[in-house]
Amino acid sequence: MSLNNSEWSQISSIQMAVQSADLLVFNSRKSEKLSLSCTLLTIARGKCNVEIRQNQEKDDSFLGNIIIPRDRPIMQCEGLMQSDTFNALCERFTLIQSVGRPILLTIFLNEKLSVSVNGDLFIENTREIVINHIDFVFPLR
Repeated sequence: MSLNNSEWSQISSIQMAVQSADLLVFNSRKSEKLSLSCTLLTIARGKCNVEIRQNQEKDDSFLGNIIIPRDRPIMQCEGLMQSDTFNALCERFTLIQSVGRPILLTIFLNEKLSVSVNGDLFIENTREIVINHIDFVFPLR
């Protein structure tokens, strides 16, 4: 596959729709994890499993990375979020009423990816990319 034609673009974010969300509570460690199963929107035929934990330090930024395997259409995203932000996010997931549209999640990458106009992702090897930040969009009506 060649990247020499104009049908490929460089993207630095991946948008996805949340299909399911679970809050895992680990009593023995007194910690929680938000586990999301998502379908990719900006990349065709793929899924992403997102796991977000609380960062006990006072860092306001999202710290995380995404692993994009070359041989499977399932990405794995892991990250840490400041405790107050994590708790507010969990509360939003709990309070949201179904309005027929999914919650959207966008991750902003530290590197660019090559994607065709058809949404095909081109990578030569499995990649692990740092995430600059993460955004959620909750539908209201």
